[in-house]
Amino acid sequence: MKVAAINDLSGFGKCSLVADIAVLSSMGIEVNPVPTAVLTAQTGFSSYYLHDMDDMVKRCNVEWKKSGEGFDGIITGYIPSLNLADQILDFTDSFKKENTLLLVDPVMGDNGKCYSNFSEGMLEKIKELTMKADIITPNLTELCLLTGTEFSKFSIEEIISIAKSVKAHDLQSVVVTGILENTNTVCNVVIHKDDATVLRSSTNGRSYSGTGDLFAASLMGNLLNGKCITDAVSKAADFISRAISKTDSADRNYGIDFEKILKTEE
Repeated sequence: MKVAAINDLSGFGKCSLVADIAVLSSMGIEVNPVPTAVLTAQTGFSSYYLHDMDDMVKRCNVEWKKSGEGFDGIITGYIPSLNLADQILDFTDSFKKENTLLLVDPVMGDNGKCYSNFSEGMLEKIKELTMKADIITPNLTELCLLTGTEFSKFSIEEIISIAKSVKAHDLQSVVVTGILENTNTVCNVVIHKDDATVLRSSTNGRSYSGTGDLFAASLMGNLLNGKCITDAVSKAADFISRAISKTDSADRNYGIDFEKILKTEE
């Protein structure tokens, strides 16, 4: 199986393509990276340099079509610019076939705040991309942005209602990630077909860089390896929970020590 992973590459911070390549490869899936940007460190660091890869997505699109490549899955993450958003839309038009699983992580913000790449234009492009997706994995902030809902503290029932409203079609699944219920419990809300499932797991109450990337990669790998959506979300959440429990660093920007878990599963 092969996955095209469209994401940035950060020198420091265990996130984006580092997470995609490590996790999916450990699950027996070939990863074909499509870098949107190269950063000295992920954007949570106090100082970093971002090098926009400009037309790399377009070049991959052109060259891979020439060689007749195809993918079992496409996963998208952080999009630094509108130009690259357009290229990603074109890439998915080229390579998303009937049996290609498209997972879109609509990276725009967290904890009620937008990231520096956010704009109304970017929101419209990401909405367009989510319309094409089989699965989207917004956190609560991103769910609110996608639906035009003011960010607030919602009940689980309210989150389910909002998540159902963002579905582009009946077969699309929406996974609202990282909802902190209390200092020890985090939950993921899964909307699939007409059903809603709430899956809870343990947490230490702290936030770490790259958790969303790790979750999305694990979710994609489990789905391609035959798990149903609820089982795949459950396994991805368990992977994150176990990785957090093994993390010694107090600096959230460096990310969680997922490598320790991958080594034990080899």
